[in-house]
Amino acid sequence: MNRESIPAMISSVLKKEDKKFSYYHEHTHALSSGVDAGKLMAEVCMKDTGCCQGAGGSMHIYDKQHRFQGGWALVAEQLPYSAGAAKSILLDSELGLIERDLEDGDIIKVDASQDSSNKEDTDRIAVVFVGDGGSHNGRLPVLLNACSKLNLPLLIVIIDNGRAINTFTEDVAASTMQFTLGDHYGVPGLLVDGLHAEDVAKAGRAVTNYIRSGKGAAVMQIHTYRFMGHSPADPEHERGRKEEKTWARKHYDPIKAFEAKYTVAVCSLLKN
Repeated sequence: MNRESIPAMISSVLKKEDKKFSYYHEHTHALSSGVDAGKLMAEVCMKDTGCCQGAGGSMHIYDKQHRFQGGWALVAEQLPYSAGAAKSILLDSELGLIERDLEDGDIIKVDASQDSSNKEDTDRIAVVFVGDGGSHNGRLPVLLNACSKLNLPLLIVIIDNGRAINTFTEDVAASTMQFTLGDHYGVPGLLVDGLHAEDVAKAGRAVTNYIRSGKGAAVMQIHTYRFMGHSPADPEHERGRKEEKTWARKHYDPIKAFEAKYTVAVCSLLKN
């Protein structure tokens, strides 16, 4: 809850052919990437009709057709895999290969000079999502160095709700400006307020266009608040946050903000 602007951005700016890596709160990322809702729910319930035939369960949502890999169990584990995916996109380009979707859901690679049916494949990127806690993991500097050295077409999305499970970010991090973590490596970044879905979508469009143009990787930090605990084991009053959560539900809900802005605008247009 309270991160609805992020899946809205995913569905707005990412393509089916883009390679997507999420963490274990990945369900809305999967849905907004095009993963079938029925198959996703079947997987959550561990049924053989799920996208992983029930083998992954809620934490591990994988869909080959939509290039979606979610539910990495270890914090920041998805980061190095996203680098490999971005590198594979570069290798395909160097070898003159593009991906083609088959009717059975499988994907094959073919000679681009012999097949012009998939023009969307020519500017693919990889995208990886990580929390603010995971962004302080040692894997990220290694990833940023690889991004800079290899000019990887990778978008690193840091979803910042101020907490790493129950650890307050300011208690353990010298800086909460994670979008600047790539400065040393020449990887640009930007900070976006997750309250406003339209701003997140516009920023997402700008940064993906930058990466698709061949300029390399970028970091996008999206600031949000967490309405609920990290899990059912995380009580509502954790770390004395009850008042903060009450304030956030009232003043920092992206759905309410979107409705307030665009409902008024639509009503005004209809009246005129």
